[in-house]
Amino acid sequence: MPSFGSSFHALRDRSGLDIVFGGIARPRANHFAISHTLGGRTDRLNGLVIRTGHGLGGLVMASARAATVRDYLSDGHITHAYDAAVAAERMRTVSAFPVIVKGDVRGVIYGATRDAATLTPEASAAMKRVADGFGYDLAVEEALAQRAEVADAAERMRSGEHSAPDREWEDVRVAFAELRELAQDVEDAGIRARLDAILERMTHPRSSSGSRLSAREVDVLALVAMGCGNSEIGTRLNLGAETVKSYLRTASRKLGAANRVEAVRLARAAGQLP
Repeated sequence: MPSFGSSFHALRDRSGLDIVFGGIARPRANHFAISHTLGGRTDRLNGLVIRTGHGLGGLVMASARAATVRDYLSDGHITHAYDAAVAAERMRTVSAFPVIVKGDVRGVIYGATRDAATLTPEASAAMKRVADGFGYDLAVEEALAQRAEVADAAERMRSGEHSAPDREWEDVRVAFAELRELAQDVEDAGIRARLDAILERMTHPRSSSGSRLSAREVDVLALVAMGCGNSEIGTRLNLGAETVKSYLRTASRKLGAANRVEAVRLARAAGQLP
């Protein structure tokens, strides 16, 4: 779950908003509950269920686009199912941004002032960063949960608990390559630790330190194993073509491989790729 506390404190401090609040929905849900509020004067927002199409947040859920109203209680473009809570907090200008994961609106982040002031571009940009960050965090957490199941399967197959058809190993290898890509952008220490633990469960290195591949060499070979050419590998890992070739050369030298196909085979035999 995204870190509401620290994100909301930073957002409020930097934006000048009087109150920030929001919540997260389940995948493909048509509603969510407001779970976190900062700057509230009452408890009227806590647990309030927002439904698609209702109020400002419901409009944002339906359109998957940010929206702002200058005077919430009198605005003619939204429904007014939640006016009692808005009035209790004396909110006037309210802005809402969708939290999006793979095209699915998974929640809404709100910011409001208690006067009719126009939100500054800086405040809007800050809200968008928080909403986008929450979307990214959710995507990573859900990807890790899914890949953890694949890691479980890899451990069972490796231990001989059940036979391992090529198709099942291919699922493991695709998941491994995707997680290696994802690892490039993860800064949160807790998420990174979970990711590394899952990756470790997918492999079982047996090589000596002298032939151990670097993280980047593993990244490149994992994509080679998926059939990617140098150009696609460079795009996916944000590397230049010559850099990709360099990693392939050093990996092949460490493994004693004559070509990229043999490098993948030997890396698997050494337990450095699934």
